[in-house]
Amino acid sequence: MTIEVFGAYHHLASKDMRNTQAVVIDTLRATSVMITALKNGCLQVVPAIEIEEAMRRKRTMSEQNVLLGGERDALKIPGFDLGNSPKEYKRETVEGKVLVLTTTNGTAALHRAGGAKRVLIGAMNNASAVAKRLAQDPAPTHIVCAGTRGKFSLDDIYTAGCILSRLRELVPALEIDDLGFASEMMYHRYRNNWRDLVSNASHYNVLIKSGFAGDIDYCMQEDTADIVPEWTDGIVM
Repeated sequence: MTIEVFGAYHHLASKDMRNTQAVVIDTLRATSVMITALKNGCLQVVPAIEIEEAMRRKRTMSEQNVLLGGERDALKIPGFDLGNSPKEYKRETVEGKVLVLTTTNGTAALHRAGGAKRVLIGAMNNASAVAKRLAQDPAPTHIVCAGTRGKFSLDDIYTAGCILSRLRELVPALEIDDLGFASEMMYHRYRNNWRDLVSNASHYNVLIKSGFAGDIDYCMQEDTADIVPEWTDGIVM
């Protein structure tokens, strides 16, 4: 089983994704939000790249059943129902609802990886569940880190390493690229003190300054969810 890790979704460029499976990671915070919302009874997530697209999507649906969520520069978008904090996506808020979500990096990463035959949603919260799903299909796999504005983020790379570590327990004969090897070694080095690593990430510090320290702790928890959301025809379920 061959694995390629991409440090930011921009790095996919013209990569041929056909006949491959992909995992999209935006640990802080978009994929963590999707996992949390669906775990808490959200019917589906519709990822939009632009704010205007998200608003247009809501207008075409039954508005009382649709929530608008997302961020720009880590902050809730004016006029939206929810921001990009997974702690907002409680069962009493999202159960039975459709979420239209737009974020700076994560939703764009999903669209970029959409050419794969299967696109899975990954984060620290569901790392083991993602590894189990990947182990069921030996197809070439791309782990696509959303990154931050075109550059890789330590939190996403660390998450890729966690997923690879779990996958290696199930498929010992993994063939991984250099970034995959580095991410796995990074995870093993810092798994007992992740903050020593992730606190050096630029986006970590943006979230701290914006008052979202609790979100970081939430998103960096391992295996709190056993679901693996999947993107199909523009919808995550």
